[in-house]
Amino acid sequence: MTNIFKAMLSAGFCVAATAAASQSLTGGDVTATYGGLTDSDYDASGYNLSASGEIGFDRVFALQGDLSYTDTDLGLLSSDTIAFTGHAIYHANEFASFGMYYGQESSDGDDLKYYGVEGGYEAAQLKVEGYFGISAIDLGDAFAGTDFAADGAIIGDFELNQAGVQVGYDVNEMFTVMGRYDQIHFTDAVSFDRIGAGVSADLGNNIGLSAELGRLSLDLAGESDDVTYANIGATYTFGAERGATFGARDSAHTLTGF
Repeated sequence: MTNIFKAMLSAGFCVAATAAASQSLTGGDVTATYGGLTDSDYDASGYNLSASGEIGFDRVFALQGDLSYTDTDLGLLSSDTIAFTGHAIYHANEFASFGMYYGQESSDGDDLKYYGVEGGYEAAQLKVEGYFGISAIDLGDAFAGTDFAADGAIIGDFELNQAGVQVGYDVNEMFTVMGRYDQIHFTDAVSFDRIGAGVSADLGNNIGLSAELGRLSLDLAGESDDVTYANIGATYTFGAERGATFGARDSAHTLTGF
């Protein structure tokens, strides 16, 4: 499954890159976000810096690239994560777009790969975006040197299903209210959910501010734990009014919220 998807996406990128090589950047955005947990025993907080850019040709096909850096502080522990995501995009019409994405993020030597399909619809005051994919964690390095490896166990990627949807509604020319739901799970025994609501404000000159409040829920073999998260962010958009077509798919943007 993974290799087939990689081949399809690679072919799409090769064709699109050849045609888009002489084209210009059609849209993008740069965002800084800070957030953390508000009602947890863990003193968890972090910030994220991300940038997205889209190259298009004619009115149908486009390529989008996302680069993201996250610094997370978990009390006595800290973690730095770098992620890159590529999107091959098909604009069906002026309202709807579809795409495939593939990305990888690295944190302290551990790698997470993610890939899937996505779609978006935007008309009048309503904006809807959704995705469905796989997140694969490479467990080879994690178990290196353990008894499992010594016994000759075959340890590869641990794959989890992931999906999410985000909805925005323009209240007026300045304010937009937003809601989102994201989930990643491995069978019914292990699941992680994020549900959030927020508001963004267009300050003019391509600058926007946003704030979001939500809940993170972990369900492990029937035992669940819920915590509240909050974040604030600032975005500079260039090119197209919406910037890049799709949102980032790394874990900081889809799962943790900070």
